[in-house]
Amino acid sequence: MSDGITLSDELIGNLYGVIQQHDKSVDENMMVALQYFAAVSGYMLADYPGSDSDRDELVEQLAAFTKHVADDRAAQKQQGESQPEQQAEAPAGKSVATDDPAVGIWKPE
Repeated sequence: MSDGITLSDELIGNLYGVIQQHDKSVDENMMVALQYFAAVSGYMLADYPGSDSDRDELVEQLAAFTKHVADDRAAQKQQGESQPEQQAEAPAGKSVATDDPAVGIWKPE
């Protein structure tokens, strides 16, 4: 089991690049890229070894985790914009393990 996840601009760029190679429409519509990211999660969740209700609970947990990461990233970007004298760096963070191995708590580094 991993000690947590670490997001980076490079990782996100690489994932986005793969989607972009597959479907050029993401260049004009970010929503299409977001749909691909969500669809990949759903595709992988179909193979989750638990029951249907376990999988549904995991989907809800991942949706809440996604919102938390998005809110955290937006707050960091807004904070960076309010301090223009400092060069904004890409936020780093990790997911801290919880009692449920499918869920982590996003912590900025």
